[in-house]
Amino acid sequence: MSHLTAKEVGERLARAGRLELKPLCVYGADEVPPGVVTVPDVVKAGHRCLAKALLLVAAGEADGVYVGPGAMKGICPGALCWLGLTAFPEDICNDLSTGGDDPLYLKESPACAAWTLKKMGKVASLHRHLVMQACEKAAVARPLSYLCFGSAEQVRDLCGLLHFDADAPFGQIDAPWGSHCATFVAYPAGLTGGAPKHTAFLGPTAPDGNPWFPRDMMALSMPAKIACRMAADVDRSFVVKCAETTFPKKRDAEVMKALTKIR
Repeated sequence: MSHLTAKEVGERLARAGRLELKPLCVYGADEVPPGVVTVPDVVKAGHRCLAKALLLVAAGEADGVYVGPGAMKGICPGALCWLGLTAFPEDICNDLSTGGDDPLYLKESPACAAWTLKKMGKVASLHRHLVMQACEKAAVARPLSYLCFGSAEQVRDLCGLLHFDADAPFGQIDAPWGSHCATFVAYPAGLTGGAPKHTAFLGPTAPDGNPWFPRDMMALSMPAKIACRMAADVDRSFVVKCAETTFPKKRDAEVMKALTKIR
């Protein structure tokens, strides 16, 4: 069903996971679409994080955000690097590991960070403006990728749907290292040379966003081709055929009782 619109793909993914948050699509544009704003227009306080802005867009706080010429001020400098809009600073490997003035300790050494970035490959922005918009608002023919936020169960169901018509048990989904914006946008949208091209990405795996990213939430991002395939499979998969199991009204009492004791 390659003919599905971005809105239709978003609707089907939302139904498959019973998502409360809106699925987003990522695409390139020469001109900024109506209703799409900059990151500082959405993130009003604290760290001007692109990934945080995407979560707020999914929550309905804006129709979408964009980065590109005229929209690079007031945004986390790291996001500009991970999306290929600017080069990584010379001391990035120290900052990501154990050196620098305020190290993140995400890698065990600067050398390890350097090798990781090398294997990640060249990051290149493909369009004048990179737009990340709620699917229901997007009027674009060919998105680059899609992004869904949900609870553990909701994301599990989306992962299961992705596996529905794949004959390989491994390699369909990756939980990569990298920033939130890399996992949410750069990897699935094809901006990162070393990222696998026909793979969905589960994350984030970076703990530096924990102060704002909900502890009981995950994200699944995927190239547009995979998202369209998933959307086409909804009605013939477990989502519809085994709805009683997929969306249980009752939970196992023994397990719930045991978990209640430790929470």
